[in-house]
Amino acid sequence: MAAQVLLSAYNGEAFQLDVAGLGNMDRNNYELAMTVIRGRYDTGYEPHDMVKDGSKIFGDLWDIWKRLHVEERGKHLCPDCNGRGTLYLSQDDDDMRTKPCPRCSGKGRVCGCTLC
Repeated sequence: MAAQVLLSAYNGEAFQLDVAGLGNMDRNNYELAMTVIRGRYDTGYEPHDMVKDGSKIFGDLWDIWKRLHVEERGKHLCPDCNGRGTLYLSQDDDDMRTKPCPRCSGKGRVCGCTLC
């Protein structure tokens, strides 16, 4: 939820905040989320301009949480990789090498239609 708040403050067209989800946060994190929202409104500054290396930090956050992007939110977790976006190369428990999941192309989500 915290990533959703930050990314929505960063780019509200690409990442939209689930306002009802704020009710699932503990009181401290809810107050922090509201500080981000109020700060975005009251200052008029973009959140990435408020921290050192903000463009890189928010770009990385975008990449990590791209499944929250509005184009991805209606999709389902990929059943082949359980939403991880990767599969193990071997069945050997000691082999931790992975490859991108071919069903979801490494995104961890599929549209849910019979073609995906």
